[in-house]
Amino acid sequence: MWKQLIMIAGVGVLLFQGQTASANEMTPQDLVQTEKSVQQTTKQVKETKQAIQKIQSKLDEVNQNAEVLRDKIEGTSEELEAVEAELVPTEQSLFAKVVSSVLPSAKAEAAEAEEAHQALVEKKEQANETLKQLKEDQQQIEATRQDVKTAYDEQSKQYKKQTNQLSDLKKQYEAMAPDRFLMPAEGRLSQGFGPASGQFGYTFHNGLDIAAKTGTPIYAAEAGKVTKVSSSGPYGNHIQIEHNVDGQKWTTVYAHMHKVDVKKGQTVRQGEPIGQIGNTGNSSGPHLHFEIHKGNYNFSASSAGNAVNPMKVAQRLGGASPVKATF
Repeated sequence: MWKQLIMIAGVGVLLFQGQTASANEMTPQDLVQTEKSVQQTTKQVKETKQAIQKIQSKLDEVNQNAEVLRDKIEGTSEELEAVEAELVPTEQSLFAKVVSSVLPSAKAEAAEAEEAHQALVEKKEQANETLKQLKEDQQQIEATRQDVKTAYDEQSKQYKKQTNQLSDLKKQYEAMAPDRFLMPAEGRLSQGFGPASGQFGYTFHNGLDIAAKTGTPIYAAEAGKVTKVSSSGPYGNHIQIEHNVDGQKWTTVYAHMHKVDVKKGQTVRQGEPIGQIGNTGNSSGPHLHFEIHKGNYNFSASSAGNAVNPMKVAQRLGGASPVKATF
């Protein structure tokens, strides 16, 4: 099966469309890095979405303030128009000025009219000043609105970019990841699952033996929690990892290890390095003894028990067959 070639760049994964590579060229490190990128990008998408929501709230607030300000400007403009209309009749004609200089009563009326006129003039000046300040505030709010809108547009573009990247990463991860379990090491299949000769006291071999040089990396077959780390018994250095796959509990066993790189209680990702192939315990040569149990670990020396043939549920990266020419 052929898949897209992935190139790891920092914390991201660059997908080169059109370039393909066989599953043989994919590594567990690529799988782990892609999963980390999916999680990191998911976090970025969430943070950007929150930022957009915050900016939207700010934009709503600015728009509301702008609407209130428009109402104030309209009200002040109407007030100014009314003042200006009232000022027109109060302008004294030349005849009125002459009469007011002769008749005392006319003079008093003129003084009152002048006082009222001056009050209107001051009211007009005040309205003009208020209107000027309101328009300056309006310009400031409009500038703020444009800044907020620009930030909203930029974050929206970023969100779209991140969601597209996340979609590509998820597709890439799905294309790489095995349907259920990952074959934990590369090497030669030295013994399969099934009836055994009785050497070392068992007549049924409930796992696979993958022969390889001492120090060959071993990877977690699936994400889970390390529940046992031991260096005693016929398995020598060995570990057990519990997994939850679609609500079903599974346990994987890795035995005869040269080196163990995890601790009990540690959580591991699928494809994460957990140790190295070795020749400890009842072993006639460096190899990994790998078991998959449906449920808790339940060993039987004469039958499969709850062990499942890894060849039926474990794959190499990219969905390839679990066995290749030298595996």
